[in-house]
Amino acid sequence: MSRFIFLVKNVLLYLLLLIVGLYAGMHFFHEMCPVETQLTPLEYGRYWKIVDGTFMHSRMGVMGPLMIGLFGLNLALHLKNWKSLTFLLLMVSFVFFGLDVAFTVKKQLPINTYINQLDLQNMTPNDLTELARVQTIAIANFQNRLVLALASFATLCIIPFSKISANNKEVTIPK
Repeated sequence: MSRFIFLVKNVLLYLLLLIVGLYAGMHFFHEMCPVETQLTPLEYGRYWKIVDGTFMHSRMGVMGPLMIGLFGLNLALHLKNWKSLTFLLLMVSFVFFGLDVAFTVKKQLPINTYINQLDLQNMTPNDLTELARVQTIAIANFQNRLVLALASFATLCIIPFSKISANNKEVTIPK
């Protein structure tokens, strides 16, 4: 039975690593191809309505809860060994992810709502000025979220290397 639990723990850990890696990769791709920086405010508004409306909103509604669920399962399965390096790294990674989620909810979602409510066909000069300001903030938000996503992923990447492979014991934190 312990072999089965060991296998489940590893599968869930690597699944978490994969999902968080995809999430961090999405942010990394966004940084490598910063389309938003090349668009006028009106073009950005059109672009973001498409990206958020058809891609981000629907996929993150699944991916976010999946990541939270996988973090929860992994933390619960490793709770018995709460002094282990694996548990500590899981917690640190989860904190980075939690900060990313909190930052997104507080800073980016209001921007998404604002842009989705705009009537881009009837923009006044003041509306365009405000949209340009929002565009700059959104670009900075993604840069902050990239750092948090990469930190979460990098912390998870350490876990497989932190285990002592000779007898499948985990490194524990000294008292």
